[in-house]
Amino acid sequence: MRAKLFEQIALLEEPGIDIVLGYGLCGRSLEGVFSSKSRLIVPRVDDCVGALLGSRDRHRQFQKDRPRCYFLEPHWLDTELNIFTEIMKGMDRIPVHRRNEIAKQALQHYDTLAVLCLEDPDPASVRRIDTHARDFGLQVLRLPADVTLLRRLVSGPWSEVEFVIAEPGEPIPFF
Repeated sequence: MRAKLFEQIALLEEPGIDIVLGYGLCGRSLEGVFSSKSRLIVPRVDDCVGALLGSRDRHRQFQKDRPRCYFLEPHWLDTELNIFTEIMKGMDRIPVHRRNEIAKQALQHYDTLAVLCLEDPDPASVRRIDTHARDFGLQVLRLPADVTLLRRLVSGPWSEVEFVIAEPGEPIPFF
């Protein structure tokens, strides 16, 4: 991912412009990324969950209050960006009668499925979420997403408290 970011930054950079990156810390993939000519602006969040909750602090507080919570945005069910898809990878080699037991073991440290919603999810997503929750013994908690941070990312202003602002030649630090 880092190599691809450098490639895309090189295509966009020029003196006097800002490049806004809609990433969080995400496994430290941004650490060390820099632009030779442009400023890089990055939200100061650990991952997309913090961005959808509106801040790193809100995300951390939620994790402290409910440490056994898995976060999910309804559209992620349509991608491989969810734990259910990941768990099922390779299950075709497992006897059918053991798959559910193995999946439950993989989810044993979670008791809540926190669904981050910008609006009411479509009925098909609600059914899929409820089915996953029922199948794996998870409570569903619907949380309103807060896109204020994302709006500021796109249009500013950028405070050093909420955003990493890396000047040209300055690498994005581990934050």
